[in-house]
Amino acid sequence: MPHVVIEYAEAHLGEPAITALMQAAYEVCATSGVMQPEDVKVRAIPLRHLLLQGGAESFVHITLSLLAGRTPEQKEGHAIALRTRLTADFPDIDALSIDIRDMDPAAYKNAFGSGERGDRVLV
Repeated sequence: MPHVVIEYAEAHLGEPAITALMQAAYEVCATSGVMQPEDVKVRAIPLRHLLLQGGAESFVHITLSLLAGRTPEQKEGHAIALRTRLTADFPDIDALSIDIRDMDPAAYKNAFGSGERGDRVLV
């Protein structure tokens, strides 16, 4: 259950740019071969209050949480693919960082609706 959480400077990156950035992040994840496209969840959190140094005005930080089991090479390759796509598509972002984290499958649990009756599937 990959989770892509995008934190961004709200004053610099509003609509429709954040929607395009979310779509770009999804596309990189969906085509990575590291995860199933239908499992990817992307959300964005606007930040109103932040302190940036060195003259930076815009900031995007992406946290990608994956169930443990990917190799360091897979995670690094995915981080590089995200960085490459986002810096190409959004050159006005001053500071971009990406953190890929492992979720412990013994500790990560979820429930979601399934089927016409809305039965809960517990994982």
